[in-house]
Amino acid sequence: MNEKDKKLQVERRQHIRVKKNFILTYYKKGDPSIRHDSTQLKNIGKGGMCFITGQAYEPSTQLIIELRTPYLADTTILEGVVLESHEKLPNIIYETRLRFSDLTPQAQFLLDNLAEYFQKEKGENQNNE
Repeated sequence: MNEKDKKLQVERRQHIRVKKNFILTYYKKGDPSIRHDSTQLKNIGKGGMCFITGQAYEPSTQLIIELRTPYLADTTILEGVVLESHEKLPNIIYETRLRFSDLTPQAQFLLDNLAEYFQKEKGENQNNE
């Protein structure tokens, strides 16, 4: 990918993405009996997230994410729709992009404050170096 394409890819995002590793569990909406654990969250923002899954999901598949962060005592439930599952390691690892939908007030609060918190932290760390 050339520099122009990279710049266009960054500019298409409407929200800041935070690159942090949080613990999450996910499952298909309507089927909580089959849960999948993942510790590799690639990034998260107000509009969606990208995380590693053990299988590919068809676009428009609805997933429920149970997200745990060190900033809240409770698990935050996020609901979203799969945009794409990109194979990273054949039949083993997929990078799945999800757009959030039907967020609860608690989930919206977390997402609103997460990006702001880490932007502030990043600025403070740069000033201290």
